[in-house]
Formats: sequence, C-alpha cells, structure tokens
Amino acid sequence: MISFIRQIKYEIRNIIRSKFLLIISVLLIAAAIVLPILNFIASKRPRDNYYGPYPMPIYETMSYRDGIDRPIYPGKPGMDKDSITIDGVTIKSDNPFFWDISYLIQEKEQLENNKERFTSPEALDLYLALLDTELQFSLNFAKNITNYQDYRASMKWMAQESMYGKFIFENIDVPEDVLLEAVSQRWYMEPEMLKSKYLDLTAEERLEALDALDEELASLMAILENNDFPQYVDLRIKQENKNIDNIHEQIAVQEQEIINNPSQEDMINQMILDLKRQITYSENNISLLQLRLEKNIIPGEDVWQNYALSDMENYRNQLSYTEILTEEKFNQETWLVQQHGSYSKYVVAIQKQIDALNNGIIIAEKSIDADKPDMKYVNGGSRSRTFQFLNYSIFVALFAALLGGWIMASEFQQGTIRLLMIRPKTRTKILMAKFTSALVICLFIYGFSSLLNIVTNGIFFGFSDYAFPNYTVSGEIGFFGYYLPKMLACTIPVIFIFAFAFMLSVVVKNVAVSIAVPIAAYIGSTIVTSILALTRSSSWFAYTPLPYLQLSTFFTQE
Repeated sequence: MISFIRQIKYEIRNIIRSKFLLIISVLLIAAAIVLPILNFIASKRPRDNYYGPYPMPIYETMSYRDGIDRPIYPGKPGMDKDSITIDGVTIKSDNPFFWDISYLIQEKEQLENNKERFTSPEALDLYLALLDTELQFSLNFAKNITNYQDYRASMKWMAQESMYGKFIFENIDVPEDVLLEAVSQRWYMEPEMLKSKYLDLTAEERLEALDALDEELASLMAILENNDFPQYVDLRIKQENKNIDNIHEQIAVQEQEIINNPSQEDMINQMILDLKRQITYSENNISLLQLRLEKNIIPGEDVWQNYALSDMENYRNQLSYTEILTEEKFNQETWLVQQHGSYSKYVVAIQKQIDALNNGIIIAEKSIDADKPDMKYVNGGSRSRTFQFLNYSIFVALFAALLGGWIMASEFQQGTIRLLMIRPKTRTKILMAKFTSALVICLFIYGFSSLLNIVTNGIFFGFSDYAFPNYTVSGEIGFFGYYLPKMLACTIPVIFIFAFAFMLSVVVKNVAVSIAVPIAAYIGSTIVTSILALTRSSSWFAYTPLPYLQLSTFFTQE
C-alpha cells in the first residue's frame, strides 16, 4: 500500500512537470478567484434606476424632412433630459409623473389651435378646468414622489377615479351633454353611468357622495404628504374589502341569471368561477398587506422581504388558476391531449406544478417568519454566487477529459511506456497509479477552487450571508449542509468523463483521439439533452447517462 501511494506521488510529480497541464491547472484555480472579483466590479457599476413601464409618447413636430411628428418620451432615461417648472416647482425628467404632467401641458397648448374638437365653448372651458384640476393633482404627487420605487406612486391611479368623480359633482349643474363631452375626454363614461351614478341622485345623496370622495382624497393626500405607511395599508385593505363586496354582488347577479337563462349555465358558471378567483386574489392581497404592516416591509424598497412577498403573491395567484381537470374535460381539450399524451401524465405534470408552487410559498413564508432570507432572495449574495459556481464542474470535466486522454496515450506516442514496463510493478498497479493520480489532481482542482471561491465571495460579498439558512419543505438547513452534497454530486460527471478518456487513452493509444472524443461527447450530450428536453416523447432519455453529465444544471436552474 505504501509503495502504491509512493507511485501515485511520483505520477503526480510527472503530471505537474508538464508545463501545458500546469498552466491550465493554474488558470482553472485562478478563475475561482477572478470570477468573484469581476462580479464585484460589475455590481458596482451604476445601474439604470428606471423600473417602471416606459410612458406613452407625446409628439413634437420637427422641422426636418416632411415635418413628420417625432415621438418623444418624457421621463424615459436617455431620451429627454428637460425639466418642467410649474408654480415654482421643478419636475425633473426622471420623476414618475413627469410624462403625465408633460402630456397635460401639451394638451392644453394644443387646444389653443384645435378648439373644433368640442361642440361648444362651454365644453371646452369645462375640459380646460378638468385639465387644470388633474394637473394640480399630478403636481401634488410629483412634489412628494421622486422615484418609481416609492409605494405611494400607485395611489395616483387609485385616486384618479375619485378625483374625476369629485369634479363631476362640483360641476353637476352643467348641462348633461356638456359635462359628458368634457369628462369623456379624460375618463370614458357611458351616458347611462353618468345618470345613474351622478345625475339621478338626490341632493342629499350627492352631498353624501361628495363628502365621501373628499374624505377619501384627503386620506390619500395625508398618506402622500406624511408618508404614512400604516394608513396606506389600512386604505388598501378597505379597498380590497370593497372590491370583494362588489364581486359578491356580481356573483349574486350571475346566479340569478342562471335561473333566468338555464341554457347559459355553463358559461355563467365559468364567469362565477373567475369572479371567485378574483375574490381569492383580493384575499391574498389583504393577507400580504397585513404581513407588510406587521413586519414593516415597505413596497418598492430593494430588500429581500419584498422579493419573498412577491413570490408569495405570484405563487398564490397561480395556484388559484392551477387545477387538475377531470378526465372528461381533459379529453375535450385537444391541445392538452397533444401536449401530455395521456390523462395520467397530465395529472402528474399538473401536480408537479402545484407542488412546486406550494414549495415556493413555504420557502417564502419561512423566510419572512424567521426574518432570515433563503438564498434565492439574496440574488447578489455570497450564497447564490457560490451556488452558481457549481457550473464550474463543467470546466473541470473538460480538463479531466484532457488529462485522462493524455496521461497514457502520451506514454505510448513518446515511447516512454517501455521505461514503465521494466519497473518491478505490475501493469495493473501502473494503470491504477496513473488513473488515481490524475483523478486526484482533477478532484483537488475542483475542491480547492470551490474553497477559494467560497472565501473570495465571502470577502467581496460578505461572509454574513453564509450564516443564513436555506429552507425546504421539511425545515431549514445550513447553507453548507445544503451546498456540499450538491458539490460532491457534481464530481460524478468529472469522474465519468475522466474514466472514459482514460479508457480511450489505454485502448486507442492516440492522444488526439483520446482527448477529442470525450470532449466532443460531453459537449454533444449537452446539445442532445437540450433538444430532447423540448420534445414530448423523451422520458426514456432519463434512463441514459447523458442527462447526468451536466448535474450542475439540475441544481443551478432550480
């Protein structure tokens, strides 16, 4: 045994003497340090802080060519850097409401040259008054909110209907056709709705409705100006409850419609089902809002808790729409039959989706409850970067193919195999010593590089992230307890490719063939796996070795 170990040491020294292999080994190890450094440099680059949807363009007539209107995008980064000053308040182009204010100003200017849009001067004057009201309304938001991440930005769209409603009540004495024409320019409204919701109310009902709108708008403005998050949550919960009540009323109407029109029962039942899903959606929102208030998780802030809550919201909503159909309904859906082939396969596939969604919810809930983020919620942290380094095993496998194909074939091609044969060692011991020594070098490079990567990631992205656990359905587990088994599993492709290359090296005795064939097979298996993954009839492929040659992708693409 001692002599065998000495033989292994001797073979390792021989391998290291090869400058080519030594340089590649050093480069592989250096990559484990360089990658975190490059990631750190990239993370420090200034990023575009625009997270909202790009605004609708407004048009500015240019004097070039044919005078075609050129779209400009107020507030879109890199497109328009002007600012607007109104009543002594300067609104910069990166303000979330810059484009809205720009449009309102431009709309007023265009009306000076296009008064024919309205049937009467009264309608034009009323519309201009509405624009002034909306402009002041938007200006209040622009003064208090300067970035798209501010949770209060959504309140403008929440309050806009109330603002229009208040404007209608304040101008209720205007002729109906004039009022409808002016308001419909900004807020589409059917004549019947205008009558039933505003005009046909008694004086007392109008006053009561106006007081309610004033109270709602005052509450919104208080939240806006004071940045009162608890009051914001309370307001949102009230709105969700109001929405639930409205949906219940719609369901009652639809249920009565079934009685009146039994022939439409299937279609109406589907509508009722969709309405019930909307109730579930609102109930989910309420529970998340309560959780935000309890944990003081402000929407829009770049904190991991918001990512966890976003997962909870998305997964819960997806669950409400994910269900396993009966076999009868499945057979009626041709596209499902074509996609899954049989009902049993369909059930298995949908159940996997449901389980994955439930698992995602559990991980998010456990992270929030423990106030310790799972790795997936710290995307730029040490854990996630270290975990992605599992893909490094692919390059080690390629190096293993190179080393395994070279170690014996080179002896045959250079004629040094005769020197080995005259030693007092059996052929089996010689082969085993070379096999073991080369494999030890491959595994050492992988293990040592992984260790260096862990340390380097900790230096640049914080060792504290390693202290947080990862979560599973059964509970929590320390990061290294979660990472090490997967890291060890990724050595399997390395060993397999090395053994295949070593076998060719012994049998073929040609360096080029012994190296090229395993590398081509390894890369080819990746391509074949990707192609077969897109086909429906590839279940048999899981019973071949090929999918497991890229084990790292099974883990890093979870």
